[in-house]
Amino acid sequence: MTASHSLVMDLPRMSHTACFVHGADMPTRFSPAAMKVVTVESTPNPSAFLLKLDAPLEGIASNGLRGKTFRKGRCPPSLTAALATEGVASIFAVQELLTISKEAAASWESVLPPVVDALGGASDALAASGSLLPSSPVGAAAPAVTGGVAVRLQVSQKIPIQVEAAGWSGNWPPVRAKLSARFGSAMALLIDQSGDAFFRGRAWLPRGLRYPELDSSLGASATDGPGESERRAIGAALESELAEIEAAYPDDRLAALVHGSNAAERRKLQAADPEDTEVLSLELVDRLMDEDAESEADGAAGLTDALRRLAAFVASGQGQPGARRNAIAYLGGTAGRGGDLVFDVIASAFKNERAAGLRRTAGDALSDLGDERAAGLATAALADRSTLVRWRAARILGELGEGVAVTAALKQAQFDEKAFECAFEMKDAARKVALRSEGRDGGARGPMWKQIQDGLAEGDAA
Repeated sequence: MTASHSLVMDLPRMSHTACFVHGADMPTRFSPAAMKVVTVESTPNPSAFLLKLDAPLEGIASNGLRGKTFRKGRCPPSLTAALATEGVASIFAVQELLTISKEAAASWESVLPPVVDALGGASDALAASGSLLPSSPVGAAAPAVTGGVAVRLQVSQKIPIQVEAAGWSGNWPPVRAKLSARFGSAMALLIDQSGDAFFRGRAWLPRGLRYPELDSSLGASATDGPGESERRAIGAALESELAEIEAAYPDDRLAALVHGSNAAERRKLQAADPEDTEVLSLELVDRLMDEDAESEADGAAGLTDALRRLAAFVASGQGQPGARRNAIAYLGGTAGRGGDLVFDVIASAFKNERAAGLRRTAGDALSDLGDERAAGLATAALADRSTLVRWRAARILGELGEGVAVTAALKQAQFDEKAFECAFEMKDAARKVALRSEGRDGGARGPMWKQIQDGLAEGDAA
């Protein structure tokens, strides 16, 4: 990066603009001081990068671990230029550490370099590393990993009413769809019972991002316009969410919400017999998770019946995506209890799930397990058709990868990669593997929870 490209140089009025700080009564002014960005690291969230400065910014707490999130127009003047960068959603700051979060439609290759410039530019070492160079050819930006469809659910008195799906560009209006007639009948009964209270109690609940555009071609064709894939993704996300809600609210659950726990109309929820079915509803998956967690809290070790049923359900390859996602994620948190059974089930899901979102969830679970056997699976997944899965695979190798062969695979994958997030993660993973091989700082092995646990154990021993 050169000074001629610096946003701080190009936008002097913006960097000196008075800016309100959360909790402050009066605006303050800031004159940029000479400082540099010394490291740029990825995070478990592909929408965020962690930047470390060579000194704390003015207006940012310089001691303690409590940070603060800033947005455009509500920030210390030292962050004004960085937040003015197109595509930046927010910055979380504590001491000399900044977590930059981007908007869903923005690409990191267009966001990260100017943000670094706005913060004083890259240090010599960071500039020499080439980490901030876009991996895609000019004019051929890769699709953002996080260009997901935002889903919301409207409820009242715990009864789902309708689902809304919104795209990432803002070019398509949100699409809403009502649930089946079963829900309409339940709402009618509640309205009869509570009158206007039902309408006053309506609220929209965020259900997170969905990535259907990564799951399949969605029927895309060569004649599709530039926004057609987004329109198709919105429709697919809406359809998937409707199916999940329908599966999560069987008739007996709706009856319980309408009539109450003591009403004759309510039927008891019956758990499925593990001997004759492995296709579990979303509600039953959640109940089995609670049952296993209670058993673990009571001191149970190894595989419980609930854990076996969850593993068998994931292994079946059947069921609603939401139920499978929850089961896979939960299995990932059973390190030390699930053994080979759980690892093999998650490994199979990572390789074979049709939905990219579920393969990514399985990658998260493999990382949480911290089993070194995941490195071989992740190496193969560097060629996955989904950007999100390739990104996840590189992170696993950064945590667990060992040896020259892994480093070579990462370097080759980076060379072929078109998505900035993936190329960055692959390069960073290769760096960590090399540091680990040399026994140097920065190459700590295993997922973050294990690194923290090992660090605490070493502290106790000392």
